Amino acid sequence: MPQKVVQYRLLLSCPGDIKDEINIIEESVDQFNKFYSDTLGIEIATKYWKKDSYAQSGGTPQALLNKQLVNDCDAAVAILWTRFGTPTDEYGSGTEEEIEIMLSSDKQVFMYFSDVPLPPSQQDSDEYKRVLDFKEKYSDRGIYFSYSSTEEFKKLFFAHLSQYFLSEKRISEIKEERQSVLKLVGIDAHKRIDDVAHLIDFVPNVDMMKEQYIDKLTVLFREVSEINLEKRIELKNNNSKFEALVYKPLEITEGERKIVKCVAKKIGILINESFFNLGNLSQSTLFKGINRSLELLGTKQEKEKYQKFEELLDTIYKWSEWMPIETAFAGKKCVLLALQNSGTAIDEDIEISLKIPSECLITLDNFPELNNEEKGYMLNKCDIEKMFGINSTPYYSNYSVSIVNERSFPRLRSSSVILNGTPDYSDDYTNELKSVFCYDVFEDGNCFIIKLKFDYVKHNTTVAFPSVIFIKEAFGSIDYSITSKNVPNIIRGSLELK
Repeated sequence: MPQKVVQYRLLLSCPGDIKDEINIIEESVDQFNKFYSDTLGIEIATKYWKKDSYAQSGGTPQALLNKQLVNDCDAAVAILWTRFGTPTDEYGSGTEEEIEIMLSSDKQVFMYFSDVPLPPSQQDSDEYKRVLDFKEKYSDRGIYFSYSSTEEFKKLFFAHLSQYFLSEKRISEIKEERQSVLKLVGIDAHKRIDDVAHLIDFVPNVDMMKEQYIDKLTVLFREVSEINLEKRIELKNNNSKFEALVYKPLEITEGERKIVKCVAKKIGILINESFFNLGNLSQSTLFKGINRSLELLGTKQEKEKYQKFEELLDTIYKWSEWMPIETAFAGKKCVLLALQNSGTAIDEDIEISLKIPSECLITLDNFPELNNEEKGYMLNKCDIEKMFGINSTPYYSNYSVSIVNERSFPRLRSSSVILNGTPDYSDDYTNELKSVFCYDVFEDGNCFIIKLKFDYVKHNTTVAFPSVIFIKEAFGSIDYSITSKNVPNIIRGSLELK
């Protein structure tokens, strides 16, 4: 899971004779990050002039290094051996200036002096004397350590690094810098986040509503009407005799005519009998191809009109199936809520409790009644999770992003395995609703307590509830409480209901 870490910059300050120790520091820091970055959210980044500085003009080399690296570092590790380094304008060497900058800013300096043996031919007595002078001077400024081998330095440095960055004070500072900030927010009718809850009209998340169906039907009625056909007189030949045996005239049934006329009247469209004229269009009585389709025989216009009419009829059937569902939920009110984490750290194992007056909440027990056929339609032709859910927008994510482990097994529908007769869809429909409206609801006097769990919400993120919450009538406000893994106290709040 993505998470935010607190990063500390560690300056490496030493003359050019220090080489092996640089690699040891890098390895030790990598090891520290591997151990503690994920668990504590703390990370150390090393800064060393040989790898992190860049060419720049407008000042002395050391002044430019101070600006690029030194001033922004949180701590430093300084090492001296036989060389003290090149003097700067104000100090005996760049290392000394960097140490002074850190100390004057009350920042941590890990100071080491190497006692690793050096062949006499490589010794510079003047340089080494400068190191010893600084060592004596520094003894009044802070604690330093000496080592006689790189292995000893490795043990010392990792121990000191851990002791400092894992101190109780430091961990406390990290926790203060890195914490979640949770609260409940509302979502308005325009899918924007708000600090109040909005009582809005329920609009199902479906591709087609009544208005869209009527718009599509209006276009299809016009397109079919615009194709005028007449019966053609055809000369008889051997081919036509064969076609007469295989192909039968294709006509629109009386039942289909009644359905289309009824819908046309309902939406205010005038049609006449020529609307149903398919010319000389015929259909094969023999199945053809893998799909076992019945081939059409006729002109391009005849085929086009029939295909348009079939699309019209199909749209009418889909509309007639959908309308009882839309009618059942017409006029229903709902609220859309979301959990917001505006802090700098993730939070986990979050539970939200809402308090809503009993007479104002629509629970699954008093959901709109549907007959068995309508329940079957909801199960087999609708995406119930999408229909009642709250989809992601640029302002918030949907509930699924907060789920780490599925809490239930894949839903199995017993009705789907019945081969003969009309199955009873009641249990499957109820189970499907429970999986979408995945709230625990408890009666508490004259109120309902609604509980919802979020496995995980990352920092600076808002996550919507899994579904809308249906409300019968308006009331003053929604009182809520939030508990989580990373917040020791119960968070309590109230959302005004507009």
